[in-house]
Amino acid sequence: MVVSLLFVVGCSSNGDASPEENENAEVFNETDEIVQEFYRAGFELNIPKVYSMLSPEGQDKLENETYVTDVVKDNGDKLHAQDMIQEEDYQNYKDKYSDQFKDFDELGDAYEIRRYDSVYSEDSKEIIYYVQPWTGFEFDDADYNFISMKQNQEGEWKVKEFVDSVLPDQVSDAESGTIIHKYEESEESEDDEYGFE
Repeated sequence: MVVSLLFVVGCSSNGDASPEENENAEVFNETDEIVQEFYRAGFELNIPKVYSMLSPEGQDKLENETYVTDVVKDNGDKLHAQDMIQEEDYQNYKDKYSDQFKDFDELGDAYEIRRYDSVYSEDSKEIIYYVQPWTGFEFDDADYNFISMKQNQEGEWKVKEFVDSVLPDQVSDAESGTIIHKYEESEESEDDEYGFE
């Protein structure tokens, strides 16, 4: 009797979601994965991957606007993202300066992804995320990126641009939204000066 009552309650609570909420949940499940993929590619400076995920306008900006990375070439100049759009160029730079390219997995759980659910609607078809950190391993208030995406005519989600550090007009409070991945400080073993754990 108790089991059947719990089953009825459970079913009715799942059925309470409106068709719009169910549709939004499906959209968010898809875009949550895409933003994670784009975030990883951006953090690791996998520019060919980033480029493939950008909108036509975003691709144009990456090709023609200077985005300076933290990778320093042998001559002392910093490497530009636009120089790594081609897979071969990217791989050559990554091989040559491998110690300067970052691995997203080294962040562990020390990052945050936030989704602004209220931005998405049937009319706008746009969704916006906030990620931090964007370029380094420190959880720094100045190191973040907004990732806005929209579906094209073929139904593919495309990111508006590579770097967007300005609070979008549709978001009134950067601290609002749904946290998709919560920042958790990684536990590092503290060694003393003798190397004991």
